[in-house]
Amino acid sequence: MQEEQEQSRPLSLLDDIDALYCEEEDACNNGGNPFFPLDQDLFWDDEELLSMFSKETTQHKVVPAPDTINGADEFLAMPRCVAVEWVLKVNARYGFTTLTAVLAINYLDRFLTSFRFQSDNKPWMIHLAAVTCLSLAAKIEETQVPLLLDLQDEDTKYVFEAKTIQRMEILILTTLKWKMHPITPLSFIDHIIRRIGLKTHLHWEFLKGCEHLLLCVISDSSSMHYLPSVLATATMMHVIDQVEPFTPIDYQNQLLDVLKIKKERVSECYNFVVDVSDKQSQKRKISRAPSLNRVFQNVVVASSHS
Repeated sequence: MQEEQEQSRPLSLLDDIDALYCEEEDACNNGGNPFFPLDQDLFWDDEELLSMFSKETTQHKVVPAPDTINGADEFLAMPRCVAVEWVLKVNARYGFTTLTAVLAINYLDRFLTSFRFQSDNKPWMIHLAAVTCLSLAAKIEETQVPLLLDLQDEDTKYVFEAKTIQRMEILILTTLKWKMHPITPLSFIDHIIRRIGLKTHLHWEFLKGCEHLLLCVISDSSSMHYLPSVLATATMMHVIDQVEPFTPIDYQNQLLDVLKIKKERVSECYNFVVDVSDKQSQKRKISRAPSLNRVFQNVVVASSHS
């Protein structure tokens, strides 16, 4: 009777840990490849991949050249940077998904590069476009969307009435021809994530790293020069460098094979992504470093007590 009770008792925490350890051990022993599964498992959905390649090529033909924002038109470059920074800030504040931010920035860039939006427009109009693009992206992707007035930051320079944003929504939807589900770099990252599965902590670290780096990359208007597939591949390659420092080249080559992209196509974009990543790392170091005044104050206080 005692043996039956022992057999029927629920698994303890130790049992759970043992089970997880066994699964992890099996994963590591399965071909010695903890990051990507076996090659043949990765080639299960080439049709979807080919469809995305076709759609992004069509998008690239439709969207005007990015030089209208980057370099050729300095008027739009800075307001665009400020607008994107605002989108990311509000996106984080409300806990929206990465896809919501990516879509909002995609809408904004497509609208700014349209023939309807000329360089003689005022900065407040670009901010209005940013608010509207985030509102549209949130309505598409989020289950709970704040009111239009609540969506706007209290500290922002411009605050718009709901009816003004609603009118702008119609203008943007018309300008974008109601194409609100474009192929983005996140489309390709999501494709790879679904292929490898989120089976280990390393995979989750890879996903979060890709999402974070991608938001930093698309904040730079130079990112508009690259196809979504190229931008996504370069981003994933750099994240692989971070999470798998021992054999990154093997995994990067495997990624290129899966996505059917030649390394030469990605090399320029990869250098751009690395540059953006390095700048972000430098900013974090500066923001975390104590000021000289604080250091000197600490030294003075310590000396006075000694």
